[in-house]
Amino acid sequence: MAQNGSWSSSSGGSSSSSAAQSRGLATANGPQEERLVVVVRVRPSDESSDHCIDVISDKSLLFDDGGKSRPRQYSYDHVFKESDTQERVYKKTTAPLVKDVLNGLNAAVFAYGATGSGKTHTMLGPCRKKGTSTATERAATAAYDVDANNNESGLMVRAIEEIFQNIDNTSNNGSKVSISYLEIYNELIRDLLNPGGPLELREDNRGQRITVAGLSEITTTSRQEVVSLLLRGNKARTMEPTAANQTSSRSHALLSITVQTKTPLGTKQGRLFLTDLAGSERAKKTKNRGKRLQEGAHINRSLLALGNCINALSGGARYVNYRDSKLTRLLKEALSGKCKTVMIAHVAPEAKHRDETKNTLVYADRANSISTRLQNSVYIDEVKNFPTKHYQNLVTELREEVTRLRSKMLTERPRSGAAAAAAAQPTRSTEEDEKRKTELRYLREQIVLTFKQQMKLRRKLLEAESHLLGLELDAERQHMIISHWQGRMGKLYDSPADDDIESEGAIALKNAWGELSAIEKETRRYKEIRERTEQELEMCRQKGVQLEDELPERITSDEERELLALLCRVHELEADKVSLQAERLARQAELRRRDLQLLRAERQRRLCEDIISSQRRLIEEGNVELPDELRELYGLYQQEIHAGVVTPSTSYERKLPPIYTAGSESPGSSSSSEWSPGSPLPPIDSQILSAFQDGPDRHMGPLVNPRLPKLSATTTPSTRRGTSIRMAKHAPNNT
Repeated sequence: MAQNGSWSSSSGGSSSSSAAQSRGLATANGPQEERLVVVVRVRPSDESSDHCIDVISDKSLLFDDGGKSRPRQYSYDHVFKESDTQERVYKKTTAPLVKDVLNGLNAAVFAYGATGSGKTHTMLGPCRKKGTSTATERAATAAYDVDANNNESGLMVRAIEEIFQNIDNTSNNGSKVSISYLEIYNELIRDLLNPGGPLELREDNRGQRITVAGLSEITTTSRQEVVSLLLRGNKARTMEPTAANQTSSRSHALLSITVQTKTPLGTKQGRLFLTDLAGSERAKKTKNRGKRLQEGAHINRSLLALGNCINALSGGARYVNYRDSKLTRLLKEALSGKCKTVMIAHVAPEAKHRDETKNTLVYADRANSISTRLQNSVYIDEVKNFPTKHYQNLVTELREEVTRLRSKMLTERPRSGAAAAAAAQPTRSTEEDEKRKTELRYLREQIVLTFKQQMKLRRKLLEAESHLLGLELDAERQHMIISHWQGRMGKLYDSPADDDIESEGAIALKNAWGELSAIEKETRRYKEIRERTEQELEMCRQKGVQLEDELPERITSDEERELLALLCRVHELEADKVSLQAERLARQAELRRRDLQLLRAERQRRLCEDIISSQRRLIEEGNVELPDELRELYGLYQQEIHAGVVTPSTSYERKLPPIYTAGSESPGSSSSSEWSPGSPLPPIDSQILSAFQDGPDRHMGPLVNPRLPKLSATTTPSTRRGTSIRMAKHAPNNT
């Protein structure tokens, strides 16, 4: 889940076991690509009833299919027995992710399973039901234990407690914690911290970042405040009794915890998403009717969409449809994005729940093969100021290295006793002198070589960053093309020229999607280049530091110091050269970004002109009486679009065909008019066209000051509103 400010058939047991054993739950400093961590928790049950599950180890269990076949073994990253505590579940699943969130990464935990399998107990804690008479009242007044000191408190409360504990231990006064809490009920998103009307999902122009418009994100200063907000949100959550569960959650709940930490490199931002999914239901068992039946249908539909996504991801499908449900759109980042994710599958061990348990185990087994590519720590300061901020940091590092080298050379005295004694000797053999000069020459060459390597790697890093930024802008441009053609193919057109627009649009869309695929491939390649270059640069930097530490022991004369001072000056000039190159790349990137903004503005301008022309045509064809304020606005519009090509002698009435009032003859509707109803804009006469051929001085002529009609004193606001309403009724759908 992102906020405004930013959420196959079952494989065999042996393959799942090898996949599970190849990775652990500890995720700190892990690889850039990881598999989704899947654990299974078995709910406590009545020992007198028959069981269909037998936990045989910490990583595997046996499932009895009721005599249809022999028991089947499933293996996962971890399997929790019925006796395992909330503390153990938290330490194995969520605790490692909290450390990653504090380091600026994104992480997610979601509870999956059938209704009544214990998902809400794991995420929130035990339910405390007040003494009410009916099941409906008990469900409506149910509260979950959010006391951090309780041994049975859920993962949400424990994660909040550990986050604030880490902040207190590090004494980082610059840290900030904020939370948001929402539910998806009947495919409608509701804010649990600020209950109101349904909220809408929004996507960025690349379709990657999902935000919930209007969702409140509250900044907190203490764990008590967060726990209080969590309790308030739980009370607002939709819960109703069913035959299968007396306190059944009728919605999916998603809690987002954002942690911002100030560091010397910027402000790190990490997010932890904790999701309590509603359980899948069978109407035969839950005995739902009416409203409960409708709720169950929405729950099953969203969980089916989630299952389809898991199937597609585990099968390596090229395209995964996340748009079938708002739940899958919010969980997109957790399933396939730049996020460390843990799935906790909940199952009931009783034999009467055999079908639901089998489905949950199968989906969990498929999720074992899903991989996610992690994103490096997010610095929000760099995001806001990229690319200038990144280039400035790179140049600053260069200048600091030159300054440190000069300081070591000019200020530090020889630390070696042998070197000092050699400097004190009045005479020295030719062999020793040559040996000392050779060693110093070798040291100087190594320093020069190391510095050149650093410069080469930094230039390579700059080029990679520049290419990545260019690819980002190219991707944004392709998304604009896709959005444009999808919008046009969804509109109705009157002109015969638009008969072939679907075929043209289909070709353009196909090309745009192809370009996007190539851009994504190139983006991955340059990110790998950037990562390798950063590692090589760090190794080269460490080697340079070792060579710098040897300088004070090797330099024994002022001439040698002066020689190395000139060398430092050369390095400083190289740093200036990189600074200029970085500034040039930053300006090029900014120019490309502005070009893209201009392109978007031009597209919006053309749409506005299309709307204005269509409305004007409707006014003329319908002989609608034109209000004075609209006439004045239309005159301003004429002035704006012709200000650059009209001379003072040009007649204002000839810029565009005039709009006539009701009852007057309209030449614009006659056969002699040059303006056809299908044209996007009215024509420009020959005087204006000749202005383009007279040179730039005519093109950039002075602004036109037409005599606009005055507003009528007798026109009342109600009359103007009535005229606007009549115009709106005639407006086409695409306006």
